[in-house]
This record gives sequence, structure tokens and C-alpha cells, in this order.
Amino acid sequence: MNASMLASIIAGVIVVSGVLIWTFVPQRQRRKRFDARPDLDLDQIYNAFFSSKSLPKELVCELWKEVSGTLHVPSGKLRPTDRFDDELAAPKGWEYDDEIMDVHWAAERRLKRIGGQSDLSQVKTVGDYVEFFCKLQAQPPEG
Repeated sequence: MNASMLASIIAGVIVVSGVLIWTFVPQRQRRKRFDARPDLDLDQIYNAFFSSKSLPKELVCELWKEVSGTLHVPSGKLRPTDRFDDELAAPKGWEYDDEIMDVHWAAERRLKRIGGQSDLSQVKTVGDYVEFFCKLQAQPPEG
């Protein structure tokens, strides 16, 4: 094995290690915030927080999983009161790689797909996100 091949291998290991650290450290730190919470299944979440509002269960669960998956937080640990700029915000020191923008982009794609023209600035919590899209998708299309 020559020196350039060894240098390439070392560089590859450093890059892969960096990517793993860059990806998993903030996700793990965000998830740690929720460790003490009871883990609820989607039926429990729907029954406890959304059934009284007569929101469609299938859509509630879809939206809930969208936020959970995008932010890499177990769905059973999320609560409707979790704020995107607080409990779900990027850990200190990792703000430049905030996955909250991924949630925003998912919301914009959803708006475009359903033909909605709405202001997302009022969506501050997971509950706001779910209720916003459930109500928007329940409205008949304009036109």
C-alpha cells in the first residue's frame, strides 16, 4: 500500500466520521430532551389531544409522523404543545443545521400540493401544525 492510498483511506475515514457526528449528535441531543416523557402510541395521542376537535385521525397521524420523522424525535414523545423554536429547536451549537427548516419545507410542499395559499407564520407548535393542515385540507378547494 502506497502513501497516497493510505492518505485517501484516512481522509475517507475522517469525512465519514465527520458526517456521522454532524448528523447524529444534534439528533441525539434533541431526542434526549424527551427521554423522561411517557411514550404514547398514535391512538393515545389522537384520543388525548385531537379526537375532541373532530379532526380526521388518519390525517392527524400522517402529520404527526411527518414532524416526528423530519425532526428524528420518536412520535410517542412529541406533544401538541412542543414549540418548534424551543423544545424542538436545534441544540445549542448546532443551530446552523436546524431541521426545523425541513419541517417548514414539508409544510410548503403540502400547501402547494393541496393548493393552499396560507401564512405559516402562526404555526408555532406541533399541535398548530396538525390543526392548521387538518382545517385547511377540510376546506373545499377554491375556484
